Amino acid sequence: MLSNVSTATLIEQYVSVMVLLLISAFRGELFLLDFSGRGFWAFVAAGTVGASFGKIFYYKGIDKVGASKSTSVKNSSPLLTVLLAVILLGEELTLAAAVGSILIVIGILVLSRVEVKGGERPSRISYFFYPLMAALCFGINPIFKKIGISASSLPALGATISQSTALIVMLTAGRFLKIKPKWERIPTQSLILFSLSGVTEALGSLFTFFALVYAPAVLVTPIWRVSPLVTFVLARFTLRGVEVVTLRDGVAASFIVGGIFVLSQG
Repeated sequence: MLSNVSTATLIEQYVSVMVLLLISAFRGELFLLDFSGRGFWAFVAAGTVGASFGKIFYYKGIDKVGASKSTSVKNSSPLLTVLLAVILLGEELTLAAAVGSILIVIGILVLSRVEVKGGERPSRISYFFYPLMAALCFGINPIFKKIGISASSLPALGATISQSTALIVMLTAGRFLKIKPKWERIPTQSLILFSLSGVTEALGSLFTFFALVYAPAVLVTPIWRVSPLVTFVLARFTLRGVEVVTLRDGVAASFIVGGIFVLSQG
């Protein structure tokens, strides 16, 4: 890494909020902001749980176990989303959803058989603590998004409120996880990469809200979690010498993506 977790998280979040504010204003949704509405508070909850603490845990996981492993574990979150969508939103649990969930579990089990070099060998639970916490946060996050979208049908505004809330949380409660703002020199390459990450984060968040306008959470949430395989391929060829990506990681990511694909058929 060319900078630290705090810097990466905060720069990405600042850029994401600015991009979404522009999009929301352009679509006219920003002027429909209702602080007393159910949708507003659901979007705030989504930003608090997923876009802030979920992201913090995710970056901590990358710093601890590497991008490919952290992303794969984090993307097991559809398991929790499917369960909560059935219980809280009354959505249907299909055979495809059950089979896909099993494949995801297999992928996580394969991935958890890590090899740690050196004398210290932490337990699997402690080794994957941050990615697992990220998975928990990201699993709950779509439920709040769906509640907000059902109440307001304003996807751009929902994404803006969610990401803005996340920024506020990071600037306040984030210090308890050692995420705190401070002035420091940032290499140009790092600044560019973090900013581009913020743009993609904004667009990704926006598209998830649009997806929830047209489909149930139990269907669309697994589909937007196909990133482990992409991350594995990119890490394999772009992070040589930075982190070790093994064939086992690729097999685990394939199981997870396979599970997500089966889920999407339900």
